[in-house]
Amino acid sequence: MTSYEAVLNQIKAVPAGTIGEDRTIAWLTDSKVVGVARNSRGHLELFLAGDELRPRTGTVNNAMRYHSWHRDTLPPLNANRICLPALGHFDQVCAFIAAELLREKADSNLESAFAVTEPLIELAIKRMEISENAILGLVGELLLLDALCRRAADPQVGPIVQAWDGWRRSARDFTWEGTGVEIKTTTLTTSSHAIHGVHQIEPTPARDDATGEARLLLVSIGLRQADLNEPALSIPSLVESILERLNATGASGLVDEFLTRVSVYGTESGIGYEHATMVNEAPFATPFSVTFVRGYDMADPAVEVLRRHDVITHQHVDAQSVAFRVELPATISLDNPIAGARRVVEAILSLHI
Repeated sequence: MTSYEAVLNQIKAVPAGTIGEDRTIAWLTDSKVVGVARNSRGHLELFLAGDELRPRTGTVNNAMRYHSWHRDTLPPLNANRICLPALGHFDQVCAFIAAELLREKADSNLESAFAVTEPLIELAIKRMEISENAILGLVGELLLLDALCRRAADPQVGPIVQAWDGWRRSARDFTWEGTGVEIKTTTLTTSSHAIHGVHQIEPTPARDDATGEARLLLVSIGLRQADLNEPALSIPSLVESILERLNATGASGLVDEFLTRVSVYGTESGIGYEHATMVNEAPFATPFSVTFVRGYDMADPAVEVLRRHDVITHQHVDAQSVAFRVELPATISLDNPIAGARRVVEAILSLHI
């Protein structure tokens, strides 16, 4: 039986495809039933050769495709392909799935082995998707924080970094002089975002012990994985840029606190970026290009989303527990949303646009 360690070593040696849909499948045993490949972007794919499998869970069904794969010098290959999540440089997870399939004798009875292993595959994919969302979220928050630091006056840089609250569970990702900022990141081509509680899309009202928010901007950031030789950013590069700005503006005393906050981000979902030791580690080093940055004024009545008053009429519903998805158009009105990172940052800082 092939061990997890042996499978992991094989996976680590699998090269990325050169272009397009080209890829090289590395078969894990001589039977050539369970194989692993990387596409041209380096994402891991698990190949299960044989008849079409019928997943019982939606998660695995969405990740699996059955095709007849063309080969240059051999007959076409009929195989099921499991595409791991977009930031799928999780070699250990792929190795765990493959080793379990082999342990359940996939070489001799793939259908039976898959049926037994599918619940583990589902859990692994879900965990990877959660980690992927956390990584995308961190990139988006650091991107905006870096843009704020670069545009702000030197004395403002330290307070701006301290005002970032998205690294922990908090009511708002960032607040600056009465402006609340909720940051949402997506790899889609539209501003489609999951909302967890109406507080994420409405200004915080004033209370006896707090001034509240004069306005709320939902900053929608679109990302895609960058191609080779394309200008790109990453978690390490954004962290380094913010550190340079802190040091250059006399706020070096905040460096350790900032790095600690970055390391805490996403730990609830199993990730955590330590800048001193993880600069070159996937998936943190994944390069991204920015496709759009939009700042939506959520007080605009033309923004047609679920509001608190829509929920509180139902006295047995906790307004903060209501989860839904918003689909915000690229243009709502002449001034909404604010388009481009520089203009969004200037709006947050109340600078002339």
